[in-house]
Amino acid sequence: MPSPCFRHSTLAALIVLAGLSLPVHAQEEAEEESGSRYPTTEFADEAARSASVTVGSVTAGISQALRPEYDPSLEVPVLQVTVDDKPVLETPGVPSGMGFVAAEASIAEIDPDNSHPEIYFASYSGGAHCCNHVVVAEENNGSWVAVTIGDFDGDGNYLNDLDGDGLAEIATVDNRFLYTFDCYACSAAPLTVTTVRKGEVLDISADPRFLPAHRDWLEQIEGNIEEDRRWTSKGYLAGWIAAKIRVGEGAEAWQQFTSHWDLAADDGEEVCTSGEDIDSCPRANRKRLKFPDELKLFLERTGYLF
Repeated sequence: MPSPCFRHSTLAALIVLAGLSLPVHAQEEAEEESGSRYPTTEFADEAARSASVTVGSVTAGISQALRPEYDPSLEVPVLQVTVDDKPVLETPGVPSGMGFVAAEASIAEIDPDNSHPEIYFASYSGGAHCCNHVVVAEENNGSWVAVTIGDFDGDGNYLNDLDGDGLAEIATVDNRFLYTFDCYACSAAPLTVTTVRKGEVLDISADPRFLPAHRDWLEQIEGNIEEDRRWTSKGYLAGWIAAKIRVGEGAEAWQQFTSHWDLAADDGEEVCTSGEDIDSCPRANRKRLKFPDELKLFLERTGYLF
């Protein structure tokens, strides 16, 4: 059961915001059953050995195979991309450790600067909250490359056209906020928006085009905290202030937070001011900070400025 301090699941709220749905076994099922906006194929059980989806001349196939160079004992999902029936790229995902491989591939327009759509490839490593390993395969200067986006909490289905321009973005939450100040269920996190251009990963979260999405996400965060925990939950406050920064209201949020925070009851916590894990932090960089100072340091370090 979720903690009473933050009742919603980060993933569930993200699905509501972005209109995402769980992947299906073939595009025909996607259109008929889930209304998925991107042609997607996936497998997540022992019976499935391979699957594929095609759009125009581009086919994304996924299979599972034992690749000792990646894992000596577990099968890994492998993405194979073909164009006009000619292989152009093969790249592995991650093993799940669950006794079967869990992976999906979608074809979507992400980067407008080439002549073919991109392949979004997500594979699940297992675990309660982490992780889905996300890779985007795209054509760059005539050659196909696999661009690693990262490892994220959630179901792996993060594709969405948030601004309605016909190009898909990768929309999820900033995983750095989860567990940092409180338990997973007690933590809020701001929305992040990522894309790929010419083989490079770009964080476009601050682009004004996504302001409506950030406002919707902030509204969900604010609507799912119990009123008596609003000014006492560290995990909520960290994510809420970051989300407020995304919509240009960071200074106002910080003032509200500091006016409500009980400094007298805050004993502080030892943190590493240089960013290392506390166990490996040099003694000279260790300092006991009350929560407002600790949070300000964290927000500055992660790029949330106001």
